[in-house]
This record gives sequence, structure tokens and C-alpha cells, in this order.
Amino acid sequence: MDEDIATDWPAQEEEETPSLDDVTLGEVTQLANTDNDGTQEGDPDSEPNNEDDKPSTEWSFPVRAAPILALQGETVTEFPLSQHVTGHQSTSLIVDEKLMRIVESRYDTDGIRRLNVRMALVKEHISGYSHTHLDIFQRLMPIWASSAGFGLLVWLMMLTNLPMIGGGAFILAGLAGILLAKLDLHRISFSDHGGRHDFYLSGWRQNPFLIYNSTALLGPAFVGFLRDGELDTQHIDVIVESMKQPIQPTVIEHVKPSPVPAAQPLPNISPQPPIPSQIPAPPALHPIPLAGPPVTAPQTDIPSPPVAAPIPQPLPLPPAPAAPAMVPFNSLPPPPLPPPVPQAGAPAMDPLWD
Repeated sequence: MDEDIATDWPAQEEEETPSLDDVTLGEVTQLANTDNDGTQEGDPDSEPNNEDDKPSTEWSFPVRAAPILALQGETVTEFPLSQHVTGHQSTSLIVDEKLMRIVESRYDTDGIRRLNVRMALVKEHISGYSHTHLDIFQRLMPIWASSAGFGLLVWLMMLTNLPMIGGGAFILAGLAGILLAKLDLHRISFSDHGGRHDFYLSGWRQNPFLIYNSTALLGPAFVGFLRDGELDTQHIDVIVESMKQPIQPTVIEHVKPSPVPAAQPLPNISPQPPIPSQIPAPPALHPIPLAGPPVTAPQTDIPSPPVAAPIPQPLPLPPAPAAPAMVPFNSLPPPPLPPPVPQAGAPAMDPLWD
């Protein structure tokens, strides 16, 4: 009886509830990390991205102090002052939340980067700044060269047994002045409650473009630092970026002349015989009138031709000299007569013929 009643009623489908055995471990972890708002703790969109806030630790040349300090977890503002011509050494002004430091960073031959702190001051106690370019030795360069030349001349005079003393002193003074001029010293001074602190920056084997721009831009940047405590490095960063870009050589494009077309030979045209229809007809001959009585043409008033202006007559030539008169042959005098022949019987010595 019970079995018949059970078969009369339709089977009711119950909702299947998942058991703990059917739930995987990943789903349990996902459900546990889900917040009330439906967001997950592991969602990368909900977490702030702090990659941009981390200091850069990339190594590059020239060597800088900021990447080295970033390895120690320090975020600093770097103002480059000078760098070696090879890029293995540089000097920078470092400012952080509490200190201001002048640091030398270098890359040694053993492959290790090192820092050398030359000066460290408390940021809040700094009250002044000054920069002096010690270029007096460069201005007196002609004097140092003249002193060394005069000392050398004195030594040459001493070799000739002349009384000249003191050539070595002039040579040493000239060489010392030339050396100080090549150092190109810059004095940077900072003031605080303890007094003035000087730092000498040398331009010996340093990049002149960077050291001249950095010392010129450090003054305006430090004025802003004394006002609000922030060191502006925008202008010096532009200088550093311009140094990285190589100078593009100017390429002059040579315009090639267009080739002149070669002269083509004229086609050999053989003369064709003229067509009879194209031969021009000979000119018509007018008949010559026969001789007859003269025919008088009616007289018409023929205008007289215009009278031309009289042409000036040329001046008469001077008369030519008269030729010598020719004496006729008959007008010559007769030749002289021969002497008379003596007569026969006349004396041999005639006084009349002496």
C-alpha cells in the first residue's frame, strides 16, 4: 500500500547543494579574498602603482651619484657640477629631505662604483651661497709665458760666460702661473651658523661645457633653494641631455647633372628628281620694238633733282719741287783741240810751246 502511494506522487527535484569535496582549493581562496563590495584583494587595478616612485638604479656613463644612492633606498635631487672627459668621474650637488652634500662619484678600474662625500651640511641651517671664478691666472697668461721665456734666455746667457743670475727663478714662476691657469679653479662657498665652508672645483681634464653651464646655473637654482627649500634642476637637465645627443653631420647633397642626349645622325635623304609639274615656267620674253621714227613723248614738268649741299673742296697740296732741267746734248761745249803737230824743219825746242 505504501509503495503504491509513493509511486502515485511525482518525484520532487531537490536543489543540489555543492559539498566541500566538490569545491576546489582555488575557488576557496578566491572566495576568502573577496571583499564585501565584491572586489578582490589581488586585483592589480585596486592597488596603487609605486613603480614610478622608486629611484632609478640604471648604470650608464657618465657616472652619477643618484643611481648609487638609490641602491641604499635614498631618493635625492642631483645637480651635476662637473664630469671627467672620459665620463668615469663626476662631481654633483645632492639634496634630500635633511642634508645637502657635495659628492664625488667615480668608476674605478676594478669595476666598482664609489662615492666620496666632500661636504655635508644640514639643509635647514644653510643661509648663504657664493661662487668665485679664480681666473686671474688665466688673465695673466702673457706674463707667465714672458717670465718663462726670460728665464730661459738668462740660462742661455750664462752658458756664454756672461754675468747673468736668476734665470731659474723666472722659469719656475712662469711654469707655476701657467699650471694655475690650466687648473681653472672655481670656489663655491656655503654659509651656515658655523661660518663659511669653501669647496674648490677644478676644471683640469673636465668637460668645459658642463662646468661653465653648471656654475652659471647654480646661482639662480640656489636662490630658489634658500626661498622654499627645493633645488630646481630643470635647466641643468636640459644641458645634460643636449650633451648626450651627438652632433649630426651636415650632408651636402650633390646634384648630378642630367646627361646631355647624344646628337642623333641625320637620316640619309637621297635627292629625288623634280616632278615636271613642279618645275617653274621660264619667264616670258617681251618683243624688242623695231627701229622707226622717233616718237616724241608728251612733255611733262619733271621736277629738277634736289641740289645737294656743296661739298667743301679739299685744300690744294703744296707744289712739288721742280725737277732739274735737262741740258740738251747738243748744247755741251766742244771737246778741246789736239796740240798742233810741229812742222818739218822747225827747231826742236820751240819756246812758244814751253
